Amino acid sequence: MAKKKHEEEHENHERWLVSYADFITLLFAFFTVLYATSQHDVSKAQEFQRSIQKAFRSFIDFGGLLGKFVDTNEATQLIPPPIDVVPQEGLGPKEAQEEVERQFDKELGEDEEKKMIEEIHADTVGVRVSLASSSFFDSGSALIKEEALPALDKIAKVLSRTTKRLIVEGHTDNQAIKSKQFPSNWELSSARASTIVRYLIMLYNIPPSRFIAVGYADQHPLVKNDSPENRSKNRRIDILIVGDEKKVGL
Repeated sequence: MAKKKHEEEHENHERWLVSYADFITLLFAFFTVLYATSQHDVSKAQEFQRSIQKAFRSFIDFGGLLGKFVDTNEATQLIPPPIDVVPQEGLGPKEAQEEVERQFDKELGEDEEKKMIEEIHADTVGVRVSLASSSFFDSGSALIKEEALPALDKIAKVLSRTTKRLIVEGHTDNQAIKSKQFPSNWELSSARASTIVRYLIMLYNIPPSRFIAVGYADQHPLVKNDSPENRSKNRRIDILIVGDEKKVGL
């Protein structure tokens, strides 16, 4: 008995429709997400960012005094990304000072700059930026005030643009201090300088190898400590942007 021949199966020429349908579905989902993100509630997005920022600050153990560097758990200033480069190579001391001043003028408002920065000047080593210590720290404290964070972030943004060595100096007035944390102004001035350094390293990814933190207590006053106004001038954080490392023995 002769065997029946099996009929050949017809090739399905429409299989591509399945892949095409999947592609269209994914494309639709992609544009839906784009549309949704473009129509988001700005206030809710900012609230979400603040929550993430708060959690970030609270979660990371920065070590040192009380394991933190900000005097509140409510700090929410958002962090701009680091950019490049100031002061430019080849500038003389005066030109470097003017360039640094221009950078701070762009970042800080006039009122904010007057309140937070005592002076910017050049010397034979580099450009020195003197921050008003009382604007950043409470008396006898090495924890940064919450209200000072926006200004400090703008200052950090400028500092992150240079590849120069940064020497952060803590200075106090001659009023004696003796507490459990700070037996003298030496410990207080060193702690304040270290707090600023840790903030710049942890939140702005400035390489630690570029920093030196120094505490001078009351040994390098700008003026005589003979009045409240003068003592206020002597309480400061100096950030030296080093132009010539050989002159500071580096």
